[in-house]
Amino acid sequence: MAIKGLKKSICILVAAFLLVLSIPQLRLTARAAGDIPADYDKVAESESYELYLYEPAMSVILKNKATGALLLSTLSQEDDNGANNKTWTAYMQSGVVLSAIKNANDTYQVDLVSCANTIDYSYENNGFAAKIYWKEYDFGLTVKVSLEGDELVVEVPEDSIVENGTDSYIGTVSLFPMLGYSYLDNQEGYMFIPDGNGALIYLDDKDGRYASGYSQMIYGADAGFTESTTETLLWGRYQTVNESEKVLAPVFGMAHTDDRLAYLAIVEEGEKRASIEAQPNGVMVDYNRCYARFLLRRTYIQPLNNSNSGTMTSVEADRTHGNLRVRYILLSGEEAGYSGMAVAYRDYLLDNNMIQRRDNSYKTRVDFLGTDREEFLISTRAVVMTDVDQVREIFGELQSAGVNTLLSIYKGWQKGGMYQIPISKYKADGKIGGTGALTDLIRDSEAVGYEVYLYNEALRANPAESNTTFTIVKKVNKRRLEIQTRDYVYDTFNYLLPTRSDNNLDKFVKSYISKGVDNLAVAGITGNLFSYSYSGGYYDRLYTADIYENSIADISGQTSLILEKPFAYLWNYTEAMIDMPLGTSDFMYEDEEVPFFSIVLKGIVPMYSEYVNFEANKQEFRLQMIESGVYPSFYLTYEDSADLIYTNSADLYSTKYSSYKDTIIEYDADFRQVAALTGDAMIVSHERLAEGVNKVTYDNGVVIYVNYNQDAVTVDGVTIDGLSYKAGE
Repeated sequence: MAIKGLKKSICILVAAFLLVLSIPQLRLTARAAGDIPADYDKVAESESYELYLYEPAMSVILKNKATGALLLSTLSQEDDNGANNKTWTAYMQSGVVLSAIKNANDTYQVDLVSCANTIDYSYENNGFAAKIYWKEYDFGLTVKVSLEGDELVVEVPEDSIVENGTDSYIGTVSLFPMLGYSYLDNQEGYMFIPDGNGALIYLDDKDGRYASGYSQMIYGADAGFTESTTETLLWGRYQTVNESEKVLAPVFGMAHTDDRLAYLAIVEEGEKRASIEAQPNGVMVDYNRCYARFLLRRTYIQPLNNSNSGTMTSVEADRTHGNLRVRYILLSGEEAGYSGMAVAYRDYLLDNNMIQRRDNSYKTRVDFLGTDREEFLISTRAVVMTDVDQVREIFGELQSAGVNTLLSIYKGWQKGGMYQIPISKYKADGKIGGTGALTDLIRDSEAVGYEVYLYNEALRANPAESNTTFTIVKKVNKRRLEIQTRDYVYDTFNYLLPTRSDNNLDKFVKSYISKGVDNLAVAGITGNLFSYSYSGGYYDRLYTADIYENSIADISGQTSLILEKPFAYLWNYTEAMIDMPLGTSDFMYEDEEVPFFSIVLKGIVPMYSEYVNFEANKQEFRLQMIESGVYPSFYLTYEDSADLIYTNSADLYSTKYSSYKDTIIEYDADFRQVAALTGDAMIVSHERLAEGVNKVTYDNGVVIYVNYNQDAVTVDGVTIDGLSYKAGE
């Protein structure tokens, strides 16, 4: 059918069984390539793809014109075949699914199948717009879908969202939550999720093993809302279960490897208050699906008084404002895999000026702890671990051993030590040598290729050491946002108001660069976003992100700036990414770890690992760094780490420089040799050739084979020793 150009208006009063009867009867998961149901109309076409629409359910099908392979967005009746309840059937057969909040209850599903609605369609050459309204809830929105070359763009404009009811609100919005779905193991492939460096969930039959799948907020959970967590502690103090990795970038993907068709989804707008959902088969239904869920409004528990003797469920007074948009980059052939997804995301970042190519020359990272505090009589006293003269001594030894370049972050340099925060002035602790000595160290080190950065954790405040009465964040429920550490000296920290973090950084930078030095490492605000209340006002994560980005952008123009594990919206401002995760959160449903973000960033921005000296399996960690193109990092002290036992740094159990000197020299020589081969080249493919054997290919022709097995393995005519790697052209 020809592409439509006329505006249509249809009004649908839905009973679920009537719509089910009208949905095409073919089993979509088993349909032959290119078989489009008669009820679907072609509404857009590009050089490589065709877009088809079934109006009653706003269901779309994408067809690859060269291969006939299809990506489907909803189920047909035969796909469901009565196996699921009406709620799940309606969910899977609807192109858009909302949740409604009614009378402070957020459990209502709103879809296009089981809920009465009206849809007005309008058409353009590259797609359509569907204006949808649900009378029962008195709210609605417009979904715009366009085929732009090899990309499908799905969005909800901010000005199209209407809420006319007095007790009904939109909670969440999921656009095409079943796009690219598959049934049990009927499709070969996987879902890509942005957990840690990247992970895959295979599209095999999970045999109902998992009760839940991947569900993580982009840019981390919102600490401004009360979220109950269960901690596993040893002796009531030591945490034995690590927190899950935060989502660094707003991406996810689906690959049908047998059809050689895939997509990388980028949540372009609304991402700061959205989650990535990837549910393998067996989680509620027998279908694999991944999508973005936008959060417009949520409920929270509000204490009724200061004693917390009673609570009530409250609803956010206003919804999140802004457009919602997901861009699906369609990939086929050899590109239809996680390597192709990573390359596509890298190209997207570069093309849209969201990241800059930086100096990728090799430097080993060696960080130092200056001072911390321990309790003493009625106050605290300094525990000096590495003073300026000791740093100089270490630098001299490493330089003599052939370590020609170094990146070093100095922590706990400020007056009062590591946890004298926030920092708003460049004033070094006299116990490490004072401000003048530290300034000379930075200048002198730079002259010999050693870059010393001062660490500034701009997020938290220590109420035991500073007045926080008017500077800290309260949660949405107006209770203080407190971070409990269970450490020896300081057990509670608060989050600073974003405007206060900005003000402190501004003051510090002015004080710092006035001394003729400008190397700065910023942490805290680079990897946290939250909503909060202050002086009767409410501020969401979008506001917080705007303050942080403006602050980082400003200081990046005045300093040589590196950021600690920054979220993607800040990547454009950093000279390097530090504490790059190499693994994942190890969720049970994850089938394979992949170096997705390393592929994206390698050759663009230098990446530095988390600290080698705290890794249990250093051999495997070393190979992961080689494979990912990530540079090694060490956290050192001149004195023995046993001196920290009664400080907040008691978890630093192995840091003494003399124990790691030879390791640093060895790593430097090894990684420098690999870096000489790869240079500024970018990774173009990553492959798993055999169990425990991976291959990385760069765009300059360099190939690196990594063998995680104990025994030697031969692949591609190349023999790699056990627990080793081989690099060459």
